This record gives sequence, structure tokens and C-alpha cells, in this order.
Amino acid sequence: MDGDGAIPRPAPVGRSTSADAAHLFDPEGSPSAVVEILGQPWIGKTRLLHRILDDARKQGWSVAHAAAGPAATAAPYQLFSDAFDEILSERAETVLQCVPIASRRVLGRLFPALDPADLPPSEPLQSPVPTGLVGSALRQAVRGLTGSSGLVLALDNVHWADPASLELLESLVRRPPDARLVIVVAHRDRQSPLRLRGLLASVAGSHRIELGPLPGQELDALLPGETPRPLRRALLGRANGNPGLLLALAAAPRSYGGTAPDAPGLTPFTRFLEEFRAVSDDGWLAAQSAAVLGDAFTLQEMRSISALPADRLADAVAELLREDIVQPGELADHYRFRHALLGATAYHSTGEQWRLAAHTAATGLVRLPAPCIHTHAGPVPHRKPVADRVRSGLLPREAGAAVGDATLLCEQRVRTGKALVVAGRPSEALDVLDRTSSPGAEVPLVLRAEAAEWRARAQRLLGRYALAQSLLEAVRPEVADEPEALALVDLARLAAALERGSPLPGGEPPAVHWATGLADPLARGYAWALLGAHDADAGRTAQAALRLGEVAGLLDDLDDATLIGRLDILYWLARSLARCERDAEAARHFERGLGIASAHELDYLVTQFATGLAEVRLRLGRIDRAIESGHRAMRAAARIGSDCLLAEAGAGLARAAWISGDRTTARHTAREAARRAESWREPWSDRVRLSLLETTFDTGDQELCKELLSTGTVRRAASFPVVSMVPAVAEVLARLEGERRGSATEAGRWATAAEEAAGRMRLPGATGLALLARAHHHRVTDPLRAAVFASSAVVTLTRAGRPLDAVRAHLAVAAAWAGIDSDVARGQLDEAQLLLQGRGAHGYQDHAADLATNAPAQSADARLAKLSSREREISVLVSDGCTNQQIARALRLSHKTVETHLGRIFKKLGVGSRAQVATSIGRAARFTEARFADRPAPVGASHQIA
Repeated sequence: MDGDGAIPRPAPVGRSTSADAAHLFDPEGSPSAVVEILGQPWIGKTRLLHRILDDARKQGWSVAHAAAGPAATAAPYQLFSDAFDEILSERAETVLQCVPIASRRVLGRLFPALDPADLPPSEPLQSPVPTGLVGSALRQAVRGLTGSSGLVLALDNVHWADPASLELLESLVRRPPDARLVIVVAHRDRQSPLRLRGLLASVAGSHRIELGPLPGQELDALLPGETPRPLRRALLGRANGNPGLLLALAAAPRSYGGTAPDAPGLTPFTRFLEEFRAVSDDGWLAAQSAAVLGDAFTLQEMRSISALPADRLADAVAELLREDIVQPGELADHYRFRHALLGATAYHSTGEQWRLAAHTAATGLVRLPAPCIHTHAGPVPHRKPVADRVRSGLLPREAGAAVGDATLLCEQRVRTGKALVVAGRPSEALDVLDRTSSPGAEVPLVLRAEAAEWRARAQRLLGRYALAQSLLEAVRPEVADEPEALALVDLARLAAALERGSPLPGGEPPAVHWATGLADPLARGYAWALLGAHDADAGRTAQAALRLGEVAGLLDDLDDATLIGRLDILYWLARSLARCERDAEAARHFERGLGIASAHELDYLVTQFATGLAEVRLRLGRIDRAIESGHRAMRAAARIGSDCLLAEAGAGLARAAWISGDRTTARHTAREAARRAESWREPWSDRVRLSLLETTFDTGDQELCKELLSTGTVRRAASFPVVSMVPAVAEVLARLEGERRGSATEAGRWATAAEEAAGRMRLPGATGLALLARAHHHRVTDPLRAAVFASSAVVTLTRAGRPLDAVRAHLAVAAAWAGIDSDVARGQLDEAQLLLQGRGAHGYQDHAADLATNAPAQSADARLAKLSSREREISVLVSDGCTNQQIARALRLSHKTVETHLGRIFKKLGVGSRAQVATSIGRAARFTEARFADRPAPVGASHQIA
């Protein structure tokens, strides 16, 4: 692609070509030189080569330039014939005067401008002409072309050069002519023959320019100024310093993360066809088959679609590897495209009929989920083998069915779209499923409903929940007369509303309740699971428990192979159990679902299972296992390419990383998750930001914290509709308002919200978080009251089986007592450290150590012990804001005596103002002496529970 003008070529911003090559054109420079330009595809090699040629022309040098094409279609010496054609046409007479007759015959075979038609006959030359003769003749021609100025021979895309041209290049490099000749060679290192790489590396005094990534600031300057900041960040991150790739990504369709409008077919990808110039027909078929399979594929899978014989397929894949179109994957025997845009080009270069036939062949490799209502989803029988169907482009059809049968075509598209969604390729699935939006009157209503369900599912995977709901709302009136179709649509509507975190208009649809009475256990279990999830989210935990019990009973009787047909039943069951604080059961179901999804490559569910499993493992205190699940979720989300899934998985992983003590990873992952959610205004993006607030607060990333708060997330959280999540969210916001902003009013508002939600849920974990939120509320204004609430939270959260939340409550108790009684505070820190032993929660351990370090060296009682009883009385009155005269009247002392006592208090305590006395002694004196003289020290949570 370096040789064409399809992709806008950036000027080499920040790269000084004059420093590297300008000295080559000095009059006092060496008589001949070789310049090698190399780098990864699209990095800007061609642009740099033209800059060098512009510098040469400005200094009076002559230029011969050409770019190689695929060797399979090139004649011998084609590269040199193209390079010298123009300059020899202009100076033919001058050159012929410098070249002997024998050499003219040789040059005439290569260059039409030097055709020696008027020369006397002689013995015919061999075909092709030996390189030795051509090299000798060309050196003489170069001496005639250089004259007093010099000649620059610029050869681009030399990795594609024909063998004869490579031999001639070697002849010129190893035995340069006695003339001022500079040879500039641009090539892709990975695609170049070993002979070329060895030649350029062995030339003494050659100049090598290897283009690397551009700095971020210079790369950013290449994008239009009106590019939105979130999109700009995403493009810069994906370009990885490659300017050509950056502009290519920016020009890609929006569905592929670019700025261009989405358009059907190959039109948005024609600029990338240049990469396939050297690919044979078999290579094209192999690339198209690989594009159908997705991100990672094997030879066996490619053969199932292409139907090429094993030897021809091996040659085709070797060709794609040689052209750097595909590369070896992470797993043995797996391959992947060098860039997703190349896969998209190969995919969209096919016709729809070929794609449907190929996907039909590919679905034999994937177990598709069955519709949750009807059972007519079996594969269509085929009379032709796969190879015939792929090559002829015929759609598979039942006996007697017409080729244009609208029902069969719609069924094919739905099946293909389902296969792509299941494989974790929602964008490509929408290319197929969107064509089912106007199916025709003869298409069954159930099939229309199934198409709408999977269109909505693809949009949900991409984070477009509002669009998914609108698609389902639009099709609902069309299928209202068919109970099965209506139930299918309403179940999809309920699932979309639950994932989005917004209530479904009209409450629970009657069609969903109708589905709970079906004979099919999968259909019945799916309906019960969604209804249970709806109850759990709304805080109706008792009703949710009944419905989830129905689902669990059904699933216990089904084996894993049967569950593949509706595996998301397990997801909704596990998610609902987690919301009802039954974390151990939830973890078991998440683990089962993740195992099935991974074993059968159901990528569309792997991220959700892994993210949910990481969350419950973290609550159970299994930190290492939570991090493992988090990384697994991130890898699966990256394969899908969904901002939503990546942000949600990243937020959970960032939290787990901080708790484990890896502050650097936590900050980086949190920032990346925030970037993913930055341009979205869906409810999921607010959930991500709220989850990140606690992590950024703990990691000390004040910049990101301010950025998250500036989006209005906290304001929108006031109407958070998912009751089961309110206690956790409100506790974090109460802590944020109390500790960071010092706003007792706002902290109290969030504590009240947590208490109201916990009252509806009646679960110990929610109650403990509400108590902790109230402790945050009182921390600044009434530390002792905060300690009481936090101590209650310790007991409740410990009973709920949430050890890390119990640790946070211990730390809140310690923080509250720190200014009152350091001994009690240290006892709470010791309790926290005891709970943390063996869990790998180094983040909390470090936090506890910091609190212990910053705790006052003496307790309030010890500080008061320095004062006499009269001085303690005066210090209490000072803390109440009394003046010296008021103190004198209250204690029946003279004004001068009060002043004397205050001077002694200042000296004993080492303070210099009444405010310092009030802060350090007054409140503590009231608590510890005046009101709590007989107070016993609080015991640890473990003793209270016992």
C-alpha cells in the first residue's frame, strides 16, 4: 500500500529527512551511495522517498523512479524498465553516444526508447537477457545520464520486485558505476526476500532510515481539528504511532471506529485492495474464508469454508503470510489478519450469496442457540457439497424451494447473523441482520421476531441499548397477533431493559408470563430467569428468590450440552443471585457458564460471565481469582471490540488491581475504562464512571476523579433506577462527599438513599453499606457517632460474608476514633489487618498502615492528662466557643486568672491559638471526660458476633 495514493499519505511530521539524506547530494559527497528506507506498512515510506527526491531535484540531480508491482505479473527487469523509461526517452541520443553498439542491443531489449532498429544484424540474445550483460550495459548508460550533476535511482515497494530486477539491483549495488549515483530502496522488511535484506545489510557505507512511531502530539496534528476528543483518543490509541494507519482508521466507517458514514458493500474499504495486489485466486478465496471465520482461525476451519484441497490451501495461506496479510496467532495452528481493516476488506469483497453460503458452512463449526420460544431452527438440508455451493454462489435451499424464496432468504440471514453474534462479531452481524428489517408479508411472524431479537442483541453487545430497545418496540406491533413471536420480542425487551438499567415501560409484559408456562424447559427457564432478575434489580428480593428457585431447579436437571441452546439462562440466574447477595451460589453458576461458553467458543457470553465472576469473587475476598477473571473478561471484550464490554470489564479489573496493591495497573486500567465510556451517554457509561470513582479516589488520581465528576454522573445517580445497586453506589458517593468535599449535607443525602434502598431489600450486605454510608456522613461533624455507625457496619458486613467491605468498615471506625482515642483506632486497624491476612489485599493493607502512621502519637486521654482539672474545664468551654469573660462567669474566676490558665494550656499542649485548643482537646475532652468517663473500650467485630 505504500506505493499507491489511496490512503492519504502524511508528511513526515517530526522526521528530518535533511539530516539523514541531504548530505548525499553535496558536490563533495561520495560518488555513489545506497539509501534503505524500511518500516511497517502505512508508516510513511513512500512519502519520505518523495521528499528525498524533491531535495535531489532542488540541487540539480536527475531522477529515475518506479514502484514494483507483484512479481507474478511482471516481466523480467520490469522495475528498472519502468524507472528509466521517462528519462531515457528524454535523453536517448546522449545515452546512445556513451554506449557501445553491443550494449545498445542489450538496452534495447529493456528500454523501448533505446531500441537499436538501425543497427546491423548480429546473433540473437538470450531471453531473458543475462543479468551480467544487462548490468554492464546499464552502468554505461548511467554514466551518460549523470553528467556533471548526478542521478538518483528511487525504487519503491522493492519487496514485490521480480527476481531479475533484484539480481540487477544487486549487480549495481555491488559494482556501482563510476558516476554520481544514489540508489534509494524502500521496502517492507517482513515481506522482503532474504536475499534483498542480506544485500542491503552488507553494503558498506549504506544509509538506513527505519521509520518508527510518531510522537503522540505530532500524530494528533494529522487529524482534523473538529474530530471529537473521545474519538481522537481512540484513533490515536489504535494507530500506535503509525500515521498512515491513523488516517486510514479515521476514514473507515463509523461501525469500524472511524468517521466515515456506514455504507453497504466494499465501497468504504476499496483503499485497502492494494494490499491484495500480489494475491492469487486461491489466496483471495482463503482470505475471504478467513474473514468469515473472524479474528482467529485454523487451516481446518478455512478448508471447511473454502473447500480447497489441503495442498492448495497450504500454499494460499503461505502466500497470505508472505504478503503479511495474515500473521500467526497466539495459539498454535491459529492465524489472524494483520489488521481488522484487511479482514473487513476481504469480507466485503464477497457477494451476499457467497457470504450466506460460507456462513452456512461455518455454522457447522458453532453450536447456535435455539430460539427461546419456537423450535423450527434446524439447519437447512443441502444437496450440493460446500465447495460447489461456495464457488457457484448458490444459496442452500430445500427441495422444491425457489431461489428467490423470501422466507428462506430471511432464514438464511437470521442464521448467519446469529452465527456472527455468537462468534463475538456484532458489527458484521448487523450488516446481515439489518437486511431483515423489511422481510415481506409471507415471512412468518416468529422468524421476524427472531431476527429482531438478534439485531437487538448485536446492538446490546456494542453498548447501544437505547437503539436495541427502539428496534424491539418498532417490531412489537407487527407480531402482536402471534403469541410465540410476541413472547420472543418481549423477552428481548426485558433483557435489554435489565442490561441497560432502566425500567421497562408498562412493567412486566404479560407475554413473558405466558412463556413461563411453556413445555420447553429452556424457554420456561429463560422467562423465569428474566423475571427473577427484574425482581432482584427492583429490590424485591423475596419474590426474586422464589422465581430464581424455579430456574435453579430446572438447570440442575439439564446437562451442559443442552444448556448451549440457551446459555444466557445461567448468566441471568447468576447475576440475580449476586444482586440478592448469594455470592457463593452466583460464583458457581458464573463458573459453569464461563466454562461452557469458553469450551464452545460462544464469545458473545464469555465477557459477561467473566465480568460477573470477577465481581462476586472480589466480594468474597478471592482477589487473585478476581483478577484472573477480570483479565479473561478484558481479552474476550477486546476480541468483540465493544467499548461497553471493555469499559465494564476494565472498571472491575482496576478495582481488583488496586485492592491487590498494584496501583500502577489500577490507574492505567481505570483511565482506559474512562476513555472507553467518555463519549457515551448510555446508562452503562454512568455505571462505569461511578464504579471508577472509588478506585480513582483510592489511587489518588485526582485528575481523573475531577474528569469523572465533571460529566454529571453524580447528579444523574440521584435517580438511579436499579434499587439493588443503590446501597453500594450511595456508600461510595457518601464517602466521596464526606472525605473529599467535606459536604455533610450531600453525604447525608446519599446515606438516606442507601438506607431507603436497604430497607426495601432487607439484606445484610445492603444494610451494612447503608450503615457505612451514614458513618461517612457523620465523620467530619460528629466522629463518635460515625464510629458507632461504622462499628455496626463491621458486624453486619461480617455476618453478610463480605470480608473486604468489613475491612473498609474497620478502617472507617479507625478513622473516626483517630482524633478521639488513638488506642481504640489502632485496635480497629489491627482487626482489619487480621481480616486481610492471606487474601493478597495489599492495597487495603497499605491503607491501614498509612492510617496507623498518621494516627496521633498520644490519645486524647494522654493529652488531657497534662492538664489540671481546672485547665480541662477551661479547655472544654473554649471548645464550645466561650470567650474569656464567659468562662470567668461560668467558673466564678477572675478574667486575669482565666488568661493565666489559657497561657499554661497553650504551653503544655504546644499550641498557639484558641482554635487549636478547641480542635485538639475540646471535643475529645467532652467525649472522654465529661460524658464518657466510664466508657469501656469497644471490642472487635469477631468478639461481638461470637
